[in-house]
Amino acid sequence: MLLKYIPLALICYCISGFSQEKISLVYTGNMGVYLSNKESSVLIDGLHTRYGDDYLFPSAKIIDTLLTQLQPDAILFTHYHRDHFSASLAADYLTTNTKAVLLGPNQVTREIKKFKDRTFSIATNNYIKQTIKVKDLKITGVKIDHAGKRHFSVENVGYIINFKTKNILHIGDTNWMEDIRLFDQLDLSKEKIDIAILPYWMLLQTDASQLIKKHMNPKQVIATHISPRIKQQELQDIKKQYPEIHFLTTLEEKLHL
Repeated sequence: MLLKYIPLALICYCISGFSQEKISLVYTGNMGVYLSNKESSVLIDGLHTRYGDDYLFPSAKIIDTLLTQLQPDAILFTHYHRDHFSASLAADYLTTNTKAVLLGPNQVTREIKKFKDRTFSIATNNYIKQTIKVKDLKITGVKIDHAGKRHFSVENVGYIINFKTKNILHIGDTNWMEDIRLFDQLDLSKEKIDIAILPYWMLLQTDASQLIKKHMNPKQVIATHISPRIKQQELQDIKKQYPEIHFLTTLEEKLHL
């Protein structure tokens, strides 16, 4: 009788294993994250240099680890600001890792002239999503306006990375921008987001929880871009308000999602 149940048990085991895909995250400073499912990997906003005391930046050790050990298949940049993007470090990475590709808005890709065959520009003239396949990943880029009126001309791009069974959203330096109904236009709630990586200031709005659920509806939220000079009491107060959210504050911090 037991033999009758072996095929079903095997099927259940396979389904369980498939649905339990784990994503590893390594924090590299500001909004920089390395994401991997062991088969494929991406680095988002992870190659940048010192910008000021309010920003975390990857150390020489982290940069070396990225170049020689972690070796992401794709390096993604949300925008060209120096706390997110370094043209020289990006070029060094593409030189060292000859199969890697780079994605970013035109203000980023135009700085990487030597590697035109391995750079992909995400258009920012509208909110149409653009998808590129890299190994077994589907990477979708879309314009998501940069926060702050003084940054109106900055081309900011958000990404949805599909790791087989999980979709991870990274939105760069934006805010709710309800005056232009930004997230209504993006229609991200249909994308089945598992993990949303947001700048922490989006949590400061009183109805942030409702907005996250309405516009993204992720299973997990990770907060980034937290100044190393933030007052500890302020940080603790925000953490108490959002106990289910993980706040990245320490370089090389690792999560298993």
